[in-house]
Amino acid sequence: MANRFPNQTCVFCTRPSVGVGEHVWPHWFIGDFHGQGPFTTSRAGVPYTKRDKVTPLTTNSLQGVHVPACEQCNAVLDTTIEKPAKPLVRRLMDHRDSSDELLLTADECATLARWILKVGILAAHPAADHDHPGLQRDPEVSGLDFVRSEWLDWLRAGSPPPDGFSVFITRRSLRGEAAEPDVKQKIVLPRVAVEGEDLDFMSRSFGFSGVNATIVWHPGWPISHAQVDSGRALRLWPHPTEADFGALPIVHPKELAFWDGSIGVRMFSSDEYASGTEVPLSVGSDHFSAFFGGEIPPTPNTDQ
Repeated sequence: MANRFPNQTCVFCTRPSVGVGEHVWPHWFIGDFHGQGPFTTSRAGVPYTKRDKVTPLTTNSLQGVHVPACEQCNAVLDTTIEKPAKPLVRRLMDHRDSSDELLLTADECATLARWILKVGILAAHPAADHDHPGLQRDPEVSGLDFVRSEWLDWLRAGSPPPDGFSVFITRRSLRGEAAEPDVKQKIVLPRVAVEGEDLDFMSRSFGFSGVNATIVWHPGWPISHAQVDSGRALRLWPHPTEADFGALPIVHPKELAFWDGSIGVRMFSSDEYASGTEVPLSVGSDHFSAFFGGEIPPTPNTDQ
């Protein structure tokens, strides 16, 4: 098999990449949609088009995305991430729009969170290579500028993710999204450095059949998630607990979003950070008021 990433090293270690690297969306996932095409890929609701810039570009199968990976790391991810998650992801997709009970144990929530983190981080990795030509050549496709080592080290080690990550899921419509909600809520992620180190808060959201997923990196600063509190979303990580996916309502993906929108880095000592983060990140909170005191005013609901 030809090397898709010649002269590149594995994103998880220092060994050379081999073959097509790591399938971010695994073979089994793409194969489950065999024969259901043609598929159209869009960005911000606008389909990618053929060279005439009019005709939508369709594909007969779902298109994947790959990152450079060596044989050893690829095998570890298959054993520790893909094989345990495969039946769980299929259960969620097979549930479709049913309101029947679908209980997930705490261990199953943790397994699902690991798979969602793997997909979310690698799909946005700077080295990601998309099968879909429109995505690959689109300079405005959002990705990560860099990846911190702790975002990937746990994958190679086969260990639990860091507690600095949170993973949330909601149910999404299988019939096309309804009108956008009149009120859109946001949780603003700050840009802070503690003892000179930028903590690199970030979020990524993506969807698959019947599910919206969001991963957030927010080390040391808890999140109070309005949809989780109201039973409209599940928090899979950290501190996974038994949950009923079937009890969740359909939620528009723009009802609540994380906004990596703070401009400029604020510098804090470890003690200042520990004190300020006693106030969780939440909808409408002014996180810097937690540090500087005073009343915490609401953040206006504005479109991203």
